[in-house]
Amino acid sequence: MELKELDLTIGQIINMHPETRAVFVNNGFSLFADDCMVEDLGSILKLKTALKSRGLNAQVFVQLLRDKIAEAGRYRLLETHAGSGRLNLLTLLPCPLKIPLQSELNFILDQLKQQGLPLNYSIDISANKYMNYADYMKYFEDPDEVPDVILTTGYDIFHQNFMERFVKAGVFANLPRRAVNPQLEQAGIVDPDGFFTVIAVNTLVMVVDKKRLGNLPMPRVWEDLLKPIYKKKVVMRGHGDIFCDVLQLNFYKDYGDAGLAALAGAIKYGLHPAQMVKELLSNHPDVPPIHIMPRFFAETLRNRNQIEIIWPEDGAMAYPISLLVKAEKMSEMKQLIDYLTGTAFARICDQAFFPAVYSEESHLPSTAKFKWTGWEYIKGSNIEVLIDELNAKFLLAQQSGGI
Repeated sequence: MELKELDLTIGQIINMHPETRAVFVNNGFSLFADDCMVEDLGSILKLKTALKSRGLNAQVFVQLLRDKIAEAGRYRLLETHAGSGRLNLLTLLPCPLKIPLQSELNFILDQLKQQGLPLNYSIDISANKYMNYADYMKYFEDPDEVPDVILTTGYDIFHQNFMERFVKAGVFANLPRRAVNPQLEQAGIVDPDGFFTVIAVNTLVMVVDKKRLGNLPMPRVWEDLLKPIYKKKVVMRGHGDIFCDVLQLNFYKDYGDAGLAALAGAIKYGLHPAQMVKELLSNHPDVPPIHIMPRFFAETLRNRNQIEIIWPEDGAMAYPISLLVKAEKMSEMKQLIDYLTGTAFARICDQAFFPAVYSEESHLPSTAKFKWTGWEYIKGSNIEVLIDELNAKFLLAQQSGGI
């Protein structure tokens, strides 16, 4: 069998057939769950080279790709477009979750279609064009403008206007309570008011290059990063003049303006997590030793001699993946809701290093803690305004050299 695919780059294959990304992610190439890695490394790495580096059988792998492409042809018949009607289901998730979730959800949506319930839906990543949808959410006035089911990460659904008009007004249902992972419950991840059903959490950890760290002590808690010895020794998520709101909120809440300024002094620059991985694997001499990144990306660096993944003693910074379901749609969407709050999706989350709230068993170290801003703080603040203010203060502190 002629294997023409072997001479294509991984980027070419994924761009022509996006559904094949799942084959790469599930068979030893988890880095390509991220768009930046597809664009950077994927644009130059040929499939035959990648397979050779992992000792994978080319014929078997190519057949997996071909089978996935054929399977996707069936599901494309289900897909709808944004202009064809109101959006019933919107998921805005990190790419490592979007890829495995998509095929599972397609199966359920196929069943619903056969039962006479076709849904207009978008299953996409939180870092692409659909993020613009969240930009408009604060302007919605009518519940009909809001999707029936929303599964998303980040703070957009905590914006004041959306909270007042829809969440607190009872547009969304309080889903039944179930047994929760005790480590997440202890961190206060479960919304005591029941407005938001948290499915899993994204977590931020420290990744330290011991060789680049030199004689500096290993940071063990988040407050360590505020010490002058770590000035310009840290990289956090950032793009242009926008930096990670999760870090800014937590440091501001715990340490005030002085803590935010000290954090700004520790940060040399901001990068996408995929770029962090890439530079930690490089030989560039000026790379800072400490990178703060999501655990999914950190795990791609495990078992490298010079790298240590630090789960801080005071907790990995956590922010929720939340589910909202309109109260009037609870019965209609029961099959979908049962899946999203069930053990099958919990396993997908855990396997992608997003600790699941409804896991049957914990896959975390017994000492693992989580650091979450807290529902009282989130609901008591105008989050949209606060995030903008903190980022402006952070930039100003960076320009002045921090503390």
